[in-house]
Amino acid sequence: MVGHAAALLRDPLAWLARCAASGSGEGIHRLRLWGRPSYLVTDADLVHEVLAGRAGDFDKGGQFYRNAREIFGDTLVTASAGKHPHQRRRMRPVFRRARIAAAVPAMRLEAGRVADSWTSGGEADIVRGSVLYAHRTAVRTLLPVLSTVEVDRLATASARLIEDLFLRTVLPPQAGALLRRRFDTSLRTLREACGAAVPEARARAADERSGLLAALLETSPQGGGPASDEEARDHFVSLLMAGTETSVSALAWQLHHLSRDLPLQHRIRDELHAVAGERPVTLADLERMPLLRRATAETLRCRPPLWMLLRTSVREVRLGGYRFPAGTDFYFSPHQLQHAPDVFAEPGSFCPERWPERGPSARDRSFLAFGAGPRRCLGDQFALTSLAVATSTVLTRWTLTPAAGRAPRARLRTMQVPHALRLRVERRHSGL
Repeated sequence: MVGHAAALLRDPLAWLARCAASGSGEGIHRLRLWGRPSYLVTDADLVHEVLAGRAGDFDKGGQFYRNAREIFGDTLVTASAGKHPHQRRRMRPVFRRARIAAAVPAMRLEAGRVADSWTSGGEADIVRGSVLYAHRTAVRTLLPVLSTVEVDRLATASARLIEDLFLRTVLPPQAGALLRRRFDTSLRTLREACGAAVPEARARAADERSGLLAALLETSPQGGGPASDEEARDHFVSLLMAGTETSVSALAWQLHHLSRDLPLQHRIRDELHAVAGERPVTLADLERMPLLRRATAETLRCRPPLWMLLRTSVREVRLGGYRFPAGTDFYFSPHQLQHAPDVFAEPGSFCPERWPERGPSARDRSFLAFGAGPRRCLGDQFALTSLAVATSTVLTRWTLTPAAGRAPRARLRTMQVPHALRLRVERRHSGL
């Protein structure tokens, strides 16, 4: 029954590398996982076929998504194939450019709060700082009407919910019930706070500065009218869950890579100064910073937050010349595909220059940090903007170098996050 699960859990990245290097080169490997018919797809073209070319033949399946739907309902991240197009139309106004631009000041504020809490000459806990930034920013950009005290309270509840989410969703329902009390308390805290803020957000929905959640409360023919209060609470929680842990992973790994390359830090600072000077950075400024964009793309290539994805066939399918019955699980790893040596020279090296100025394009089938096809991450530009704001804010205040001791190792659960990442921080002075 356990099969390959033991090797997968013991050292996932090494196991994936062995799978990719073995077999006849057809890119489909039979797995034994929990007694279900399962396959690992290691060929980028076949993965693209599953995600984009024939997306209608596959759906988000498996125990994780079944349990997540029971908790959060059919929101954008968890929705089944039949309900996903409606949810995507509903959420599209949330991430239009004007809303993202209006969220940048909140991102700067929260990045500054974290960066200013560090001590010059000391060591900063980068993962903790990334957690604080991601959850506070998510709450503040969704509901700007909240006070800082309330933002911090809800960010704590959001972080606690994420801690419990992995076990609650991967464990069988009977075992997951053991976590229910603490999990449900955090969930209720978030839903009640959102419910209390909805009337004001609804009244200001047409104002681009009213927050991301308010976009759901606008009258939108494309989305079928404004969301109800109940839908708003569901989407509030789902957006927190979808965006925070990926941001924690991306920001922590980005600062780790930059700490190991002082010349790159200096070049990004020079680029930032040339574009924005001494004034606060804006979305338009960030769009004129190709070096930072390349560094971010390379961070997401080296350490994609979502390191393993799953699709389940909803009908009999043919893939790679083979026939598979309905209900077959197909796993694929963005991490494995983005370290393919025949696509990326020296895949273990951090090399921003491998990307063009605009970064990866839809033609780069081996780059799956945001997925592909109809389920490609709708908030990708918001996520990239948040990561750029946080990185530029940190670099204007601090010079980062590795702390003494062992290099951080990846902790792979739902996301790929560095474990025990501490960096030495030195305060930068104006003009230096």
